[in-house]
Formats: sequence, structure tokens, C-alpha cells
Amino acid sequence: MTTADLLEAWREATRAAELAERLATLAAETSERADLSAEAAEEVATLAEGAAKSAVAAAERARRAADAARQDAHRGQQVRTEADQTEVTGRDSETAARDAYHAAEAEARSRQGR
Repeated sequence: MTTADLLEAWREATRAAELAERLATLAAETSERADLSAEAAEEVATLAEGAAKSAVAAAERARRAADAARQDAHRGQQVRTEADQTEVTGRDSETAARDAYHAAEAEARSRQGR
């Protein structure tokens, strides 16, 4: 091997070492970006899990509110039915009292007119 061959081998080894250093730097940067991406993805996943838990809690509250509204509506219907029945009973009592009054008036007039 000649001095020129040794020089050429040295240059190639230097270029290979520089290329390896650049590749190692690039790999480290890529790894760092991947690590940051993984951290960001983990943070997004944590936020998504929190949002999902909040959505479930909101859905449960909405269900309880809907159930309470249904019960209130049912109670309201019962109250209305009772009020309607009370009105009918009141009207029946009013009619009976009016008829009794008119009958008593008619009887009193007929006694006065005799």
C-alpha cells in the first residue's frame, strides 16, 4: 500500500466518521422530536380521557334531569286531573245548590200566592 492509498483511506474514514456523526445527530434530533411527539400525544390522550369523563358525567346529569322532569310532568298531570275532578264536583254542587234555591223560591212564592 502506498502513501497515496493510505491518505485516500484516511480521507474516506474521515468522511465516514463525519457522515456517522451527522447521522447520529439526526437520529438524536429525530428521537427528541419523537419523544416530544409522544409527550404531546400522551397529553392529548389525557385531555381526551378527561373530556370523555366530563361527557359521561354531563350525560348522567342530563338523564337525572330528564327523569326528574318526567316525574314532575306526571305529578302535574295528576294535579290537573284532581283539579278537573274538583271543578266537576264544585259545578255539580253549584248546580244542586242553585236547583235547591230555585225550588225553595218557587215553593215560597207559591205559599205567598195562596
